[in-house]
Amino acid sequence: MLSRIADSLFWMNRYVERAEGMLRMLKINYATSLDSNTDGNYDWYQVLYSFSQMEEEKMQAIRYQTHEVLQYIILDKSNSNSIQSIITKARENARGLQDQITKELWESINEYYHKFSSGKIEHMLNTNRQSYAFSSLINQSLYYYGVAEVTMPRGEGWNFMGIGKNIERALQTADIVDTRFHDIGYDLNTPMDISYWKNLLMSLSGYEFYLKCYPTGLQTQNVLDMILMNTNFPRSIFYSVKKINYIMEKLAQLNLKEEKALLHKIGRLKSRIEYADLSFIQKVGLHPFLEEIRNEIYDFNYDFNKHFFAYH
Repeated sequence: MLSRIADSLFWMNRYVERAEGMLRMLKINYATSLDSNTDGNYDWYQVLYSFSQMEEEKMQAIRYQTHEVLQYIILDKSNSNSIQSIITKARENARGLQDQITKELWESINEYYHKFSSGKIEHMLNTNRQSYAFSSLINQSLYYYGVAEVTMPRGEGWNFMGIGKNIERALQTADIVDTRFHDIGYDLNTPMDISYWKNLLMSLSGYEFYLKCYPTGLQTQNVLDMILMNTNFPRSIFYSVKKINYIMEKLAQLNLKEEKALLHKIGRLKSRIEYADLSFIQKVGLHPFLEEIRNEIYDFNYDFNKHFFAYH
């Protein structure tokens, strides 16, 4: 497969995954802003800090203005990391792949793009139907993944799509956990109220799964255990790294030196997370542990791009 094609498949999936993760976080924060007793002054600073490259002064200026924050993160074309900008880039990648992806998958990403270009999402946001806008866009992401799962052949292209999605998912989950635990000083013994952890789990689509796996209730260490290391939770960091390792094993069949090195790199990271436990994480510190994971994923991503996509 040409490196240009592999690169586009990788980024098409990665962009859609990024958009979905951001939308889930926005949806939960918006619901919290309605429930909290802030007289309409919900603080969006952490969301802006996590999902934008806005200057500090501008973030301070709009941090309590829900409408302006949502407009900036969802629709602003000058923001390269807005949802609209991300989906536009995913579509641009898909446009050059029409002979590589199925007609159904192209139509699903095209439909996603036109939700923005038609003005529907902007109209919803301007008429106090923010929740409908979130649901509409998240459902479109789920539709995209469903169409890909059912129609795309399991060849090389599928493998590059899978690597892109799981790299993005692992990094997003690490960032979200880091932000949430930063707010409580990375103390794993801090008992927080139920809504704090419930919002985190809902933003990762893991609340119902948590209640089934940890029937003792919402406890700080159990929440962390599930998000970092649960082998069956599809948004845990370990699950994503395990998937990358599995796909890399298939891509490395040519036994090239660079591919073996990539396989060893992701394999070491998988083992590090698999054999870590909460007492070890407490000993080294949660933030350094997450930072090390992120750095290793970025390092793997750099070498992967360099080898398969001829990046220099």
